[in-house]
Amino acid sequence: MTQSSDDTQAIDIERLAPPAPFQPSVRRGPFTTHNGPWFHWAEQSDWRQGVRLMERHCNSRGIVHGGFLCSFADGLAATAVFRKVKRASVTIKLNTEFLRSAKSGEWLQGTAHVTRATGKMAFVDAYAWVAEGRDIPIDNLVFRSAAVFKLLEAR
Repeated sequence: MTQSSDDTQAIDIERLAPPAPFQPSVRRGPFTTHNGPWFHWAEQSDWRQGVRLMERHCNSRGIVHGGFLCSFADGLAATAVFRKVKRASVTIKLNTEFLRSAKSGEWLQGTAHVTRATGKMAFVDAYAWVAEGRDIPIDNLVFRSAAVFKLLEAR
């Protein structure tokens, strides 16, 4: 077990281990890092991010907080934009529909796809589900989101 200096909850690394073929993600900002650890799966035909849900992600009713799920959706969408257009971006709009709940201990994974990109904006669909396998259970999604991003000027 390890415990970070800014988190009072002890973290059992083995319990958080991701399913194959997920690998640890290391390039994260402070907010995202605090809510991880995060993992990614990047294959030629499929890209995903995942996280083992913990009690700290839950609300007082013991289900994963909607704010956490929105942050996950925003991260999925922003990563999809960068992967597609190779430019940083900022969120203009994020609409999220919650379709079912998720609980501590479950593996949450998701993906996003840029549906359209112009010189100044990108439009993205994102969705996530609870499952450890490779198959995407479309009929059992936790959320789906639609986002609009402003593309930042290349440096």
